[in-house]
Amino acid sequence: MSTSSLPTEVELIYELMPCNAMRSAQEPLRPPHPCAYFRQWGSYHSYDYVEDRPPPEPGIVHPAKYVGRAPLVPEALSGCRKAPIMAVGINPNLPAWWSAKRQSLYPLFDDYQQYAHYFRYRAVDKLEVPRADYERFGGGAQDTPYSDFELQVPEDETGVRRVPLQLQPQKMYETYQGLLDAVAEQMGWSGHKLRVGEDLSYGNMVACPSAKWTTKASPEDPKLPPMTVPQRDGIVGECFRKRRYFLRQLFQSLPSVLLCFSQSTANALISELKELFVKGAPQPGEPLESLMSREIRLRYGAAPDGSELGARVIFAPHITGDSADFEKSRARVIEQLLEEARAGRLALNPQTGHLRRPKGACVLCTLMRIGPCDYERELQPLSLQPEKPAQLARVRETLAVSPPVPVAWGDTDEEAGERFDSGDLPWTP
Repeated sequence: MSTSSLPTEVELIYELMPCNAMRSAQEPLRPPHPCAYFRQWGSYHSYDYVEDRPPPEPGIVHPAKYVGRAPLVPEALSGCRKAPIMAVGINPNLPAWWSAKRQSLYPLFDDYQQYAHYFRYRAVDKLEVPRADYERFGGGAQDTPYSDFELQVPEDETGVRRVPLQLQPQKMYETYQGLLDAVAEQMGWSGHKLRVGEDLSYGNMVACPSAKWTTKASPEDPKLPPMTVPQRDGIVGECFRKRRYFLRQLFQSLPSVLLCFSQSTANALISELKELFVKGAPQPGEPLESLMSREIRLRYGAAPDGSELGARVIFAPHITGDSADFEKSRARVIEQLLEEARAGRLALNPQTGHLRRPKGACVLCTLMRIGPCDYERELQPLSLQPEKPAQLARVRETLAVSPPVPVAWGDTDEEAGERFDSGDLPWTP
């Protein structure tokens, strides 16, 4: 891990954005680096901002230019780094793998501020070209992840290939918003502004996207590239254990609630954080139904003033791939969130309309100059000294007792259709 003086939340931006490019192109040729596996998912339509600066406003729809096809970049945490609720998955999803979402557009920035801005302000949507424009630019059946087809976006008078953007709703993230709305309604928080990206962030234990996390070939989709077991173990060893992107972000964010959706994610999370759990004693491989039946908590550590820092961990079935079971479990998820709200561990700040931020400092928006921090006045630094050394110490302590990667991640293959959304069904005119 780096010993630079950059705060963790800023340092992660500079490390994450180029990470897969470096692992794929700036490593010895033999053997291929495990993270080069993600290049097997092909290339996708990509965009950059027209202006060589971060957008002046929040959100992800800004004047954009089409830059062609490219592999996807690793993803940072989406949302406010001090959001009191954090949802965690194994690795980011890849909607454009499916034929119905081939009009998707992915960011390909060469500016770290733009990258930071995008992931700070991404909420319940990703981006796509409007269907009519996609077809006008030549999109169709020939446009697959393994093709070299590029959209025929014309240049304007300045030579820029301006491309229209529209929001592409994501069922997973919209469901997160529904959970926030339900809590606010039942708590009687009138006038609240709770929303994904501000009060709930979402991130992953591995930073690079794929349409499925699996070491097994898919009978339903023969082109879907599974990892080998050594690739999986190498990816986890590099991203989670060596570079420690997720754990460094977790100990900087210190969310009051962790949401864990899917059995495969639960297996990995419990195996990796097992020594942090102080209530409920979750076990690797324990069924979700059992995990949902009791209160489970983990401990981050003690603040300098002696107060305990920890989180409620809430488990549930996957929202999109296991939607029927999730709907049966939704009321229980909401009830557990309400228990935290009634206990004051999730509390509305009437001045902002958002949930109060957990303890700890954050300077992402101000230091990266991507926007004002709406919560600056309520942030409570743990000490007058930089918090990074303490964060890194807890990361080291956590990993020191982790089981070997093949043991911790041996039961994380996702079930068939686990990430599949009905909106990914083939599009027909």
